[in-house]
Amino acid sequence: MAILKVARLGHPALRHKASDVEVKDIKAGKFQPLIDDMIETMHEYEGVGLAGPQVHLPLRIFVFEVEERVARRRGIPQLGAGAFFNAVYEPVGDETITDFEGCLSVPFLGGEVARSKRLRIRGLDHEGNEAELEVTDFTARIFQHEIDHTDGHVYLDRMPDLTTLGYTVVL
Repeated sequence: MAILKVARLGHPALRHKASDVEVKDIKAGKFQPLIDDMIETMHEYEGVGLAGPQVHLPLRIFVFEVEERVARRRGIPQLGAGAFFNAVYEPVGDETITDFEGCLSVPFLGGEVARSKRLRIRGLDHEGNEAELEVTDFTARIFQHEIDHTDGHVYLDRMPDLTTLGYTVVL
């Protein structure tokens, strides 16, 4: 496994819509080494998610995990490491939550972003099987954030008020 180079804000890789991944390639296991490297990279930088465009790959893939320390701090259930391909989301209901958000591609900065409280995610799991998942609260924020990356967006695009943007050590 390897730590991958993370694209920083300003790199064009972060601003292009990523391409769907072929199901047959996922099912053949071609992406397992990449998934392992992305999870290792996410852990190295103490993130909760990491998308293909963030590691200079124009592919609709992201990894995620809510480790015990994050779950405890946020008061939410843990979520084991996983991967999604070709994911899309739709809000379930109109309720939003405004919370502080950061990004491995925008180091040392964070700000308040309104996100849907509840989401339905559709895509492919790490084995290429169709997957649908409903998530809430901070976990919904993670999935929205990562899917936004695969659509060429960063959290700053979602900030209506940049006055909450500030320096932080812990994102």
